[in-house]
Amino acid sequence: MPVPVAAAYFHEDLANIPPPEDWTPNSDEDFYYPEVTVVAAHEGQVGRAAQFRSVLQQLSGKKIDLAFISKNRQKPGEKTYTPLVVGNIKGRKCIIVDDIVNTGTTLTQNIAELNKAEADTIYAWATHGVFGPDSVTPEKIASLDHLDYLLISNSVTNDKILPMKIRQLNVAPFLAEAIARALHNQSITEILDMDDETRRYDG
Repeated sequence: MPVPVAAAYFHEDLANIPPPEDWTPNSDEDFYYPEVTVVAAHEGQVGRAAQFRSVLQQLSGKKIDLAFISKNRQKPGEKTYTPLVVGNIKGRKCIIVDDIVNTGTTLTQNIAELNKAEADTIYAWATHGVFGPDSVTPEKIASLDHLDYLLISNSVTNDKILPMKIRQLNVAPFLAEAIARALHNQSITEILDMDDETRRYDG
């Protein structure tokens, strides 16, 4: 799932959050948008989280913060680690960015850390949800009290019905568009162009 697609999904949700009773606009053009921090699930996701933040800022016209959760291992090769949140979290809507959710262990730990840091609301986005037929991860995610929802794509088939806390976006239209463009020697990257109106391939 491309970053702009996921960011646009969250933007629609965030833009529809009603303002607090004490909020007043600064001008006639001003509109309410909650304070948001995009959180990289670990150091390896900082690049994607930064891209996500950039798109969200462009869509909202508001300042979006960036944070990350460090996997602070005491010794090289250790499997256990002490997560450390770096960034502005308290009282903010936080969106965790990762590439994959499998066992849900990292997601669970990250949500616990953000909750300790007093995040207002916690969302998560992972491109792929890899849940095998005997996996209990969906049920585990559904039981996370401090998670509003997890957004994934349908890039990996899931035979079981997923709980409401896990939302899926269909990537088939995007893939079909990319294939059609490739077959007719048209630009695929233009699909993700945020500056110009993208025309779909129509034959």
